[in-house]
Amino acid sequence: MPSDPEVADCTASPTVVWPLPATDRRPSFIALRAIPESVVRGRRFASDVVSGHTLDDDHAYMIRLLVSELLTNALNAASALRKWPYDAWPLRLDVAACNRWTYLAVTDPDHRPLPASFVSGLEAEHGRGLAIVDQVAVVRWITYAGHSKTVHVVIAAPGVTMTAAELKQIGAPA
Repeated sequence: MPSDPEVADCTASPTVVWPLPATDRRPSFIALRAIPESVVRGRRFASDVVSGHTLDDDHAYMIRLLVSELLTNALNAASALRKWPYDAWPLRLDVAACNRWTYLAVTDPDHRPLPASFVSGLEAEHGRGLAIVDQVAVVRWITYAGHSKTVHVVIAAPGVTMTAAELKQIGAPA
């Protein structure tokens, strides 16, 4: 009878430079086109990265949901800027995971600040994605570069309470 799969631990001291502490795997990323199919591809990619780090199906589902929300927002932002040629890959998804948390970062080429949050009803067509992210994530923050922005998210594993030191180690603002 096969033994239970092991879940990677991330309690070791950091050896990787910001924003991720050491894990048994290197941080992973994927570049994506500005097309709707990229959301599905990003979900599959994130699922593959976290598969060795969580045994909880609901937790894995929530990570895929957040990836969908973040990539859909990034796709909308990139598409609002211009029509991208087929050989352009303007979106990026970074994923790092361990048995205590999962880190997601989605970068798009729109450097403008996100619109102010607003309350939206259950029937609203737009505006619910980041509210879902904020309900699930321990922390969400945004960094801006000259021609891009990145939305960072940290999701704690079920039953885990993250410490301020862990969040600082990952790169979350104080």
